[in-house]
Amino acid sequence: MQQINNSWLGGQSAKLADYFHESIVFNSPDLKQQSIGKDICIESYADFLGKSKVLLFNQSNPRVHIFDYTAILAYDFEMKYEQKSKTYHETGTDVMIFTREKDLWKAVWRTLVNLESL
Repeated sequence: MQQINNSWLGGQSAKLADYFHESIVFNSPDLKQQSIGKDICIESYADFLGKSKVLLFNQSNPRVHIFDYTAILAYDFEMKYEQKSKTYHETGTDVMIFTREKDLWKAVWRTLVNLESL
């Protein structure tokens, strides 16, 4: 997960292809909308970075559970970013599920929970 965050925060969203499964699913926080597929999900990071300036990104309280070829990761985050001269401040929990393919872990599912705008 740290490599994923380092990639997009470093402006290298294309590098996410190394960590995302071809059929990855991003869910909205209410679980009612989905983005499906590696290219679409990578584009969501590129779009965000293209219109935002990240001012702060903190991670805390990581939790990892591994079951054979499946791993579930959750961590709390705080992020401040600027878009169109307006500053946003959000907190929440990022939940991501990974599967092991050969010797690599690939992200297959993601959502944000407890999302709050401060």
